[in-house]
Amino acid sequence: MSATAPTIPGVSSSAPGTLPIDRPTSNESLVTSDSHFDGLYRTKQNLRVEGIAEGEIECEGTLTVAKGARVRAKVTARNITVAGELEGEVTCQETFQIMPSGQVQATVVARRLIVQEGGLYNGEFRMITEQASARGPERPTPRSPERPAGGRRADDWLSRLSSAEPASETKDDESQ
Repeated sequence: MSATAPTIPGVSSSAPGTLPIDRPTSNESLVTSDSHFDGLYRTKQNLRVEGIAEGEIECEGTLTVAKGARVRAKVTARNITVAGELEGEVTCQETFQIMPSGQVQATVVARRLIVQEGGLYNGEFRMITEQASARGPERPTPRSPERPAGGRRADDWLSRLSSAEPASETKDDESQ
């Protein structure tokens, strides 16, 4: 008789390009569904949150925010998979993935972003690239708060919107 792991509807751990989120593994720490953690959590292994975690999380492995879980924290991890709720400031060295049931409201810095259909993301995203580290000091680094997620065009557009002096394009629009 073989036991099967519980599954989250619409999520398969065997799907290409996805990270497993439907079952705990033996090499991960766990904040259970009836637990509320508040403070600094550091781990060299993976961390699975099924309950509530607040404060700061430093995870050298993969952080998994399970469906029904809530994380409000400053987070640093190698990979992050969100099927629950995540709010805060996030630095992810590799893949940041939002599952169909995931809801994220955060500033995220990551190498890769995957938002599956149904997943919700509201915030600012900066991609880590090899070029970003080689550019030099005249351009913002991935952690710099000076540039919005959309890049230079969005930057120009936002500065025109928020500036007290209308830009030349705005004057043209008003005269038409």
